Amino acid sequence: MVSATEKATLRTKMEKYEGKINYMYLDSKGYVTVGVGHLIKDLASAQKLNFKKSNNMPASKDEIKADYEAVKKQPKNRLASFYKKQAKLNLSDLDINTLTNKHIDSFESELKRIFPDFTTYPIEVRLALFDIIFNVGMTDLNNKWSGLKKAVKAKDWSEAAKESNRKSPISAERNKYVKDLFEKAAANVKNPAKP
Repeated sequence: MVSATEKATLRTKMEKYEGKINYMYLDSKGYVTVGVGHLIKDLASAQKLNFKKSNNMPASKDEIKADYEAVKKQPKNRLASFYKKQAKLNLSDLDINTLTNKHIDSFESELKRIFPDFTTYPIEVRLALFDIIFNVGMTDLNNKWSGLKKAVKAKDWSEAAKESNRKSPISAERNKYVKDLFEKAAANVKNPAKP
């Protein structure tokens, strides 16, 4: 189970690289999204979220529908702030953190399915794998990342670092963060800390 400290670190890094947007916007692929990269797969999913109006009163299903449809018909590949004028409703930080924590819990169970030894990996490796699965999803990680999977299962963190690079739109800074995590784990294996 992910510790509270690990979860807080994950949330902070996800917010840094994904942003923390309290209104609906389109991600780079054109999907309606909110919070820290939380994909809203359809209108019914949007209507299950705890959106509030500017006066902090709960939004009705019709108000959520209006926001969802207004944002959905906008062009994709814009900064999140571009969609602010179409979105009248907001999620609270507490609701966003709850969504993010649910993602982390879900990713943890998916990572344990792909990597049965996941809980024994160094913290750096777990953080790196969380960041990767957040972007590529379980199916792609399991099916399209054979070099990374092989390196991780072999606990070859240096090789995992080499195999961890993601393509655009992932920033060079974010790729470096993940590579550095694997390399730190590799260095710790070569030079274990003395008690």
